[in-house]
Amino acid sequence: MKNFEYCKYTYLHRRALLHYIQKNQYLTNDEKIILIERAKVHDMDKMTLYFFREKEKASKYHREHSTHHIKHWKVFSEYDLLESIFDYECAALTKPDKPLNAYDTVLAYYADFKNDYLPILERLHMDESYLAVDEDDKKYIEKFLPQEADIISEIQSYLIQSNDVLYKQLWSDLCSEKEYRDLKFW
Repeated sequence: MKNFEYCKYTYLHRRALLHYIQKNQYLTNDEKIILIERAKVHDMDKMTLYFFREKEKASKYHREHSTHHIKHWKVFSEYDLLESIFDYECAALTKPDKPLNAYDTVLAYYADFKNDYLPILERLHMDESYLAVDEDDKKYIEKFLPQEADIISEIQSYLIQSNDVLYKQLWSDLCSEKEYRDLKFW
């Protein structure tokens, strides 16, 4: 499988994101419901693109088209901000190259958006420096040992549920229709 390690990395990151959303006690029930729905498709375009493209091209497309990548949008919603906060927060659990919590990530890399982020971080009690990973989080993520079949299954579900949106946007630039159908109905 092309880019298996990147797919595995994204698979684990998606599990961590859902875990951090579910464990946050300061989100409202409505926010949790919406964020859990968003977590179901979080980074799935990137993981799907890894299957067909080189990592750099897949990542670039994802950053430029995903609303939780705030730097690339002039208009974004509070849910885009919330999703990005949890994206930053859980990164330390699965991405050794990204050890900062959400607060420190915002200050280090998204200072231009600090006024958008800080009220939400404060409300979520995430407005200071601290270690974002504890032993329970480590034990949780260690339960997952994704295999190629798990990743393909997740991509197939995404493609079926998303009504082929990614393919319709990229069509022949992504892959041939046969390659796409073969993956979708493996």
